[in-house]
Amino acid sequence: MLAKRLLITIWLCLLAAVALPAQEGAQGAGGEASAEAVSHQGEAHAKPKGTQEMSSSEIFQVQFTHSVPYPIYNYTTDADGKKVGGLLTVYNVQPWQWTCLGLMLLVFFPVVGSFKKQRVGKFTRIMRGFCLWVRDEMVYSVMGKEEGRAFVPLFFFMFFFIVFQNVIGLIPSTGHSYPMAIYTPTGTPFVTAPLAMITLLLMLGLGMKKNGVFGFFKGLIPHGVPAYLLPIIVPIEFAGLIIKPVALTIRLFANMLSGHLVIAAAIGLVFLFTKMMDGSPLSYLTALPCVGLAIFIYIIEAFVTLLQAYIFTFLSINFIHQSMHQEH
Repeated sequence: MLAKRLLITIWLCLLAAVALPAQEGAQGAGGEASAEAVSHQGEAHAKPKGTQEMSSSEIFQVQFTHSVPYPIYNYTTDADGKKVGGLLTVYNVQPWQWTCLGLMLLVFFPVVGSFKKQRVGKFTRIMRGFCLWVRDEMVYSVMGKEEGRAFVPLFFFMFFFIVFQNVIGLIPSTGHSYPMAIYTPTGTPFVTAPLAMITLLLMLGLGMKKNGVFGFFKGLIPHGVPAYLLPIIVPIEFAGLIIKPVALTIRLFANMLSGHLVIAAAIGLVFLFTKMMDGSPLSYLTALPCVGLAIFIYIIEAFVTLLQAYIFTFLSINFIHQSMHQEH
């Protein structure tokens, strides 16, 4: 109950912070966000607009700005003024991945040392319980204890890395640059696709190691299929091998991105109604259902952060195990 009240208080404070400049038409929160959005689009020399001066599409463009990756360091600018990233360009996604890795070290170093201690703190016991749950209910339940023991560290890292990236995106942004502009790394396929690629490589590598190269691809074809159906079955089975990691990629980033877009759209309605009502005090009444919708989606997204990490990791475990044991 206290957490819910705190969450509502945070959102109401954010509403008050962004709605007041919108009502006055000043170059406050709306103007600053507009300037940031314009710079992301390569229009660095354009004059920032106040909320009252924006069109309806510009209002939502500002809200969606932080939901897409953009270069923040070591980038070049083309003839049109757009930011062009190279191989060594740092995007707004990467600092938050590094932050998550640092947080994981801080959280799990005490967990590793706790097994040699008789008394540990409550938080350490909770995280140790999460580790045992991932090991017993996810890895061992599919692969078995003997075979799954070697894969436990891998899936520990995969699960908690995704969880930390998902959860850190739930913190509301209070600025327009790192570290105040918080981004959900798993909200882009540029992060989820490499994670799914790891699963695919393990499927192929371990499957071939276990069954042989020829035996692995032969095992993709179901036993007892009539010869005249092979021209249909073989392409389907090979396509299914690729579709599995593609589904992992899309499922994770689409769920994380969609939640942020809905929240941003709900907050954008506050500015839109303020503009439509010419900054009238009555516009605050229209803000109440908009913020209520944002809070409702926020609560659902908090649940989805753990759910999607579980689904991605558990499906990866199943896909790898199936590739190694094709007879099942």
